[in-house]
Amino acid sequence: MEWMMTELKAAVRFVILHATRTGSNYLCTVLDSHPDILCHHEIFNPHVVGVARHLQESDFRLGTIEERERDPDAFLDRVWRTDLGHAAVGFKLCLWQHEAAWRAVLADVSVRKILLKRRNRVKAFVSLLLARQTGEWVVYDDRGAPAPRPKVEVDRDELFENIALHTRFYHETEQALAETGQGHILLRYEDLFTPGGIDPALALLGVEGAPALPQGRTWKLTPGSLRETVANFDDLSRALQGSDLEAELHAAGR
Repeated sequence: MEWMMTELKAAVRFVILHATRTGSNYLCTVLDSHPDILCHHEIFNPHVVGVARHLQESDFRLGTIEERERDPDAFLDRVWRTDLGHAAVGFKLCLWQHEAAWRAVLADVSVRKILLKRRNRVKAFVSLLLARQTGEWVVYDDRGAPAPRPKVEVDRDELFENIALHTRFYHETEQALAETGQGHILLRYEDLFTPGGIDPALALLGVEGAPALPQGRTWKLTPGSLRETVANFDDLSRALQGSDLEAELHAAGR
């Protein structure tokens, strides 16, 4: 089937820039459930062109990985033009996942930017360890419950390296936006699940009304208490004693 590209009125273009385990899949599914928004997932993933979830089992295609890598600019142009009649079209881009795409969207002042961060850096890292160990990076609630969470060992130095990597990514991204005079909105993982938590994104995209799925369709894959899943919890607590990270390790909830 040939998918038509809307030419009458250009859709608002947007990108979600984020580090790992910050709720990006949740945000994408909620935004995509809004009737005026087409929100793809990781279309620049090394292993898949991750289109919007409701299109993943259809014959919709943006192109192959090979086509994307051969000409990223042409691929991006196709993404922007293939809005399927929506008022806004966008996708998420993770932590320098595709440097050419990252630089292209940062340089394009017409693309509206959403920065997604997580306050609790320890939980973000533990979530990353769990995803690597289980192979479950996202589990949708219409596909059954996730497997039981295993115990993971947290290395303090690896935790610090992960935090430093995320800090550098956000610093470079925000610096590039500031140097080109571009505004952006900042969303926090912990706020996405509160009433009105994604309202700033809806305002940025200029759409009215609420998403059809205010609660999203993804399972939370990290326990509320890290004591349940961090095998060396007490040792790690002593290693982080007196720091902000110690408080994040002991924090309950999201």
